Order: sequence, then structure tokens, then C-alpha cells
Amino acid sequence: MTRPMPQPVPCALKSLSRLGCLMLAMVSCTTLAGCTDPTGPVFGDWYGFNPLPTPQGNISIELVLDGAPTATSGRYRLHRQSFWAEDMMFNRADTLDGTWTLREYTVDGKIWRNVFLKGPELHITHYVLLPNGYLTPATDQNTPDMGEGGWKCCRLAPRARNSFGYGRV
Repeated sequence: MTRPMPQPVPCALKSLSRLGCLMLAMVSCTTLAGCTDPTGPVFGDWYGFNPLPTPQGNISIELVLDGAPTATSGRYRLHRQSFWAEDMMFNRADTLDGTWTLREYTVDGKIWRNVFLKGPELHITHYVLLPNGYLTPATDQNTPDMGEGGWKCCRLAPRARNSFGYGRV
């Protein structure tokens, strides 16, 4: 019994096959890059947890301010997700957007950078951007609230610019 000799593959098919693999690889790389890169310039990206009025309940917050690092205004994107410990039927997730503005105020000789968020359904609309990069709720005097209702419960930590998903909500 003799085995049939395999027929050589025409050069045109080899080229098409290589071209197809190359295109597939390029599409895969671009799609993956789109998952991790910001869609435009990002002023900053923060995250944190705010308490809910229940034991062991909290709200996860992710806030992205779009704009160049030197911007004083732009658009924001905020994702919040509530985690109720006792009753999971109240858990929910929201994605909000609106505008933000950065203003500097001098109080007692110290300059405070205030971030104002304008949009629907926000729990906190006024933050102070601290020198260490944290956002903390602001007082009516445009200074950071370092008490129970501010720093201790509702501060947002800066996400490193080189971290996975920076600028994404």
C-alpha cells in the first residue's frame, strides 16, 4: 500500500494565510489596548469607599476627571456601587457623568485646590485636592474636612497613572 504524496500548497494561499494571521493579531492587540488606555487626556483618577447607614455597608466610588493634567475644568465620570450587608436586594450600581471645575482658594495664607462636581444624583459635590493627591470632602470655608464626615469616611485615593485601567470607569 502506497501513501499518497501531499500536494504542495500554492504560494497564493500561503500568503493569504499569513496575511489573515497578521490581521487577526493586529485586531487583537488594538482591542486589548482599548480596554486599558484612557479615551483621552485624564486629569486624575480616584477610588474609595463611603459608608452606608448600616453596619458593614459601603459604597464603592471610582471617579475620573477628564482633561489635561493642567486643566481647570472638564467632564467627569463616576461609578458607584452600593453593598448592603443585610439586604442584597438594595445593592445597585450607577454610572454618572457631568462637569467638574477646579478653583483655588486662599484661607489663612494657605492655598487650597477645590474640585466642584456638577451633575445628577451626587452625594458629594465639593472636594479639596490635597498635596498628597487625595480628594477629601470640603467644608463651607473651602478647606478640607478632616473629621468624621470628611477624611475619615469619604476620602478618595489617587490611582497611579501607570496602573491597569487608569482613566477607565
